[in-house]
Amino acid sequence: MYYCARKGCNKEVTPDELKALPGIKCSHCGYRILYKKRPGVIKRIKAN
Repeated sequence: MYYCARKGCNKEVTPDELKALPGIKCSHCGYRILYKKRPGVIKRIKAN
């Protein structure tokens, strides 16, 4: 999942919606900066 970086929009964009449009842009407002949503799981790595 991705979400739009425009302050007023912030809509979620699915990868299927990105494939339908030419180029990478928000399917709602047309803004070209998208952020990838991070998973809710936190990875913990033991340091030596």
